[in-house]
Amino acid sequence: MKRLEGKIALVTGGTRGIGAAIVRAFLTEGATVAFSGTSSGSIARAAASFGADGPHHGFLADLSRDGAASDLVDVVIEHFGRIDVLVNNAGIVSRLSEWELTPEEWDRVHDVNLRAVFFAARDAALSMRRNGGGAIINMSSIAGQHGGIAGSPAYASSKAAVIGLTRSLARRFAPHGIRVNCLAPADIETDATANWPQELRDKLNAMTPLGRFGDVEEVSGAAVFLASREASFVTGQTLAINGGAYMQ
Repeated sequence: MKRLEGKIALVTGGTRGIGAAIVRAFLTEGATVAFSGTSSGSIARAAASFGADGPHHGFLADLSRDGAASDLVDVVIEHFGRIDVLVNNAGIVSRLSEWELTPEEWDRVHDVNLRAVFFAARDAALSMRRNGGGAIINMSSIAGQHGGIAGSPAYASSKAAVIGLTRSLARRFAPHGIRVNCLAPADIETDATANWPQELRDKLNAMTPLGRFGDVEEVSGAAVFLASREASFVTGQTLAINGGAYMQ
């Protein structure tokens, strides 16, 4: 039997990169998958890549908008009846330094990377509670663990907060049979990193004991594990996927 057979999953930011890899992995493991994107074009392209006849459906969502995370959860539940697994993958990066940051940029990053994560998790948990439990996976980053290198303090702080939020929700949701865990990837080979200067890639690889960027499948495989019964006694944890670049 496939590990996610019969499960209804929602993956935010599921049109490309790590999010799309998680959608594919969940589909392979038997789940029906809802995914969100920020444009109709990106959703259509992702849906075509997942297979026209597959058990998946894309939803338009701008998670920077007030109420968008709750609206997304509501429309997915209306479409599929429930949510068993939520992956809070959608996020944005800021490169502004501590000297350049504005209140508007700070809020923009935290609105998507933290506020939307909480409200999607809270509202999905209401569905999970009614149906006897579920699994929530939040996406953090190595920047949230060691402070970041090239990214903005706004990004690093939002991803550090996701780790704390994961622990808080894990304690509160556990009595309802809902597990909450976190993934913290480092540099992963995606379209977002493909054009990074070779000098930067060499610097990052030199800081990584395994000496390379990760693959999206190395993140999506961890997401499948945390969503499945194999992780039924795992909650409140942050799984680092970073080639040894940060060790706790």
